[in-house]
Amino acid sequence: MLDAQRAIGYLIRVSQQVHTKLWSEHVGAELTAPQYAVLDALELEPGADQRTVGELASLDKATMAEMVSRLVRRGLVQRRRDPSDGRRNLLSLSPAGQDLLHRSAAGVAEVQRLLLAPLEEGEHEAALALIAKAGRL
Repeated sequence: MLDAQRAIGYLIRVSQQVHTKLWSEHVGAELTAPQYAVLDALELEPGADQRTVGELASLDKATMAEMVSRLVRRGLVQRRRDPSDGRRNLLSLSPAGQDLLHRSAAGVAEVQRLLLAPLEEGEHEAALALIAKAGRL
């Protein structure tokens, strides 16, 4: 029988709770981790279509659509129809979105540092690679 405290689902859930607590303390409530991922993807790929940004941020289509609507309402993201394909939305960061992304970056880096702190420095890259692999990223 599998020890529940060694089960991957349990470990992921507990790790997510730690992440949520650290995010709240160091980034705050103004921006969630998935919203940060969307803003970050838009900084890397300005003018990308909504589907591409969702893939970069690892968000499903429905979640991405709702999140973009919220980010547009908050004035953090600009959305426009693709002139060559009216079914596609093209997204870009607004100045306010870029400002929030940059203001949040230090807190996000601190969250990552604290999450990895129990590991030896040489284990950080391996841990990130294994988590990404388990998450099929």
